[in-house]
Amino acid sequence: MSALHVYDLPQLYTKPSAEAILHALGLLASAPPSWDCSDTGALGQPEPGTGRRRAPNGDGPQISPEGVTRYLTSIVSSSLRWIDSDEAKEEIRTQASMRLSERSGRTAMGAISRQFHIPSPSGAFDLAIHEPGLTADNLGLKTWAASYLLAKRLHKLGISKEQSVQSPQVLELGSGTGLVGLAMAGLGADVILTDLPSIHPNLARNILQNREVIAQNHGSARSGILDWTNPTSFRVFSQESPDGEGVSISTEKKFPLILAADSLYSPDHPRWLVDTIDMWLSKDEDAKVVVEFPLRDAYLPEVERLRRFMEDIGLLILEEGEETGYDDWGSTGTNNEDDDDGIISLRNRSFILQEKNKVVYEDRPIPELKSPWDVIVKPRWTGICGSDVHYWVEGRIGHFIVESPMVLGHESAGVVSSVGDKVKTLKVGDRVAMEPGVPCRRCVRCKEGKYNLCPDMAFAATPPYDGTLARYYSLPEDYCYKLPENMSMEEGALIEPTAVAVHITRQASVKPGDSVVVFGAGPVGLLCCAVAKAYGATKVVTVDINEERLQFALKYAASVAFRSRKESPEESAKRLISECGLGSGADVIIDASGAEVCIQTAIHALRMGGTYVQGGMGKPDINFPIMAMCTKELNVKGSFRYGPGDYQTAVDMVSTGRVSVKELITGKVKFEEAENAFKDVKAGKGIKILIEGPAE
Repeated sequence: MSALHVYDLPQLYTKPSAEAILHALGLLASAPPSWDCSDTGALGQPEPGTGRRRAPNGDGPQISPEGVTRYLTSIVSSSLRWIDSDEAKEEIRTQASMRLSERSGRTAMGAISRQFHIPSPSGAFDLAIHEPGLTADNLGLKTWAASYLLAKRLHKLGISKEQSVQSPQVLELGSGTGLVGLAMAGLGADVILTDLPSIHPNLARNILQNREVIAQNHGSARSGILDWTNPTSFRVFSQESPDGEGVSISTEKKFPLILAADSLYSPDHPRWLVDTIDMWLSKDEDAKVVVEFPLRDAYLPEVERLRRFMEDIGLLILEEGEETGYDDWGSTGTNNEDDDDGIISLRNRSFILQEKNKVVYEDRPIPELKSPWDVIVKPRWTGICGSDVHYWVEGRIGHFIVESPMVLGHESAGVVSSVGDKVKTLKVGDRVAMEPGVPCRRCVRCKEGKYNLCPDMAFAATPPYDGTLARYYSLPEDYCYKLPENMSMEEGALIEPTAVAVHITRQASVKPGDSVVVFGAGPVGLLCCAVAKAYGATKVVTVDINEERLQFALKYAASVAFRSRKESPEESAKRLISECGLGSGADVIIDASGAEVCIQTAIHALRMGGTYVQGGMGKPDINFPIMAMCTKELNVKGSFRYGPGDYQTAVDMVSTGRVSVKELITGKVKFEEAENAFKDVKAGKGIKILIEGPAE
């Protein structure tokens, strides 16, 4: 279903009813981008049987983000004078303000309640967590990603009631909203959740709200006040009376398990936390501490201090690791990923060339819309080009040198994930072919219509620019070409090499009746044959040393095949002209091989006044038959990537069937098998291998 534009919603100049405006505002509700459950209550309607609000733009109509902020602002500032009810007006303004605040980050919002899905050995359960409005500098009232990651992983720690006759006794430090401690209680443990006096009331509220779920799982939860700066002072409240006086806990009381999540955001915290752990952790050899915290650059020294202090009190590290998560409301991504390890990620999984012959997978930051005319695309299929392999094997192509890690890939088609507010021709969900080179648009070459020669071209997977083998990639709107309905995404990935062939063939000025010879029956050479044929060439000769490729070319687009062999360029040219019936020589010859002998042969095989185009990259310097070029007065041209109109022409040729690319796809692999695909291309296996985008 196509996304609705804000203009499809009720416009104020039409004086819509209060009900119509409130319905539209409900469609615009924005859930936190990084959790797999949404806020409930005033921000939306619960889904039947779950208590969770339906994620916006999920099962309901999708709303394009373009113009939404202006729409909401106009509602907030409107007098709404045609609506009689003051209560309805106030509700409309309240809802519009909430929609605006949702788009401004969590700290701009009032109180929210959400449900979190917690896995357990006996079946998952939901916890309802309330967060007050963050009107003060009290971050403990906020649910952090680190808490959620730990809460979802607790069942794998082997400390639930199933492994113990007695319920595990657990102390949580710095509980905040209580998500981790409540999850532990839901696994059958007896948990005391503690924090500062100002945070305690909301903590107690969440314990009461989840009491039934915890009891069903044979656990218990109580709240307490424990200030790390004075760890000997510890008061605990009963589950039935969380607002009472509280009972002081003797320092003789010890806990075999202590939990703490997101505990380091001050230089003093490592010392305070470890002192508190030392005070309340049991001295039994089986006693454990589980700590989870974000690896924020600013607090990496605190992480090291925490490690050192923990060792100073006699603790040993039994297990440690890293997992990927994003703080609530902190990412511009659009999709959640929730795997079996409890990792929530809005990450840009990428296939990266670290250095020559070394590739790795990494999670890179999700690209942002740097311009209102930009879009973010999720590449679905990416072809492997010879240049990608060359960078992988050699670490350079000419003066383009891989000096820092670089994402590979540039032959891609994908789905538009988000759009800038100035984008007019594309919307979220559109399938597009991605032209991977963006020029400066200001230099002389750009202004004369040869932007492929722009000296400041930012071309994907050409140092220092990252490529498209990633979950997300950003491009200007006009460098994304909408795919017709009859074209598959796989075909869309082959638009890039087809555009290369279009540009080469245009450089050659191929016209109806021409005889065209193409050296090299690789992907670009084959596509040059197909495009030349589409442009009206009556004879298309394919030249290669590989008999299998020659036979494929004959079935694909060539009318005649010529197999090279060891002989002088002059002898090879004579044999080519004779065997292929080229008369006085070919009208046009395209080299898509880059081989020196092919280039020399081509010059000798052209007719007087013929045209030669160099499409394949080879050695930087070669011996060139300049005498033959001069005496024949040949038109000799280079060809570099593609220019204005080439990409759209390629899309049109494929969509109309004048050029077919399906036959060139000889292999498809998952994203995780990308390196094996590169090895196959290097070994000369197949014609075009496609790599699927990262799994959703």
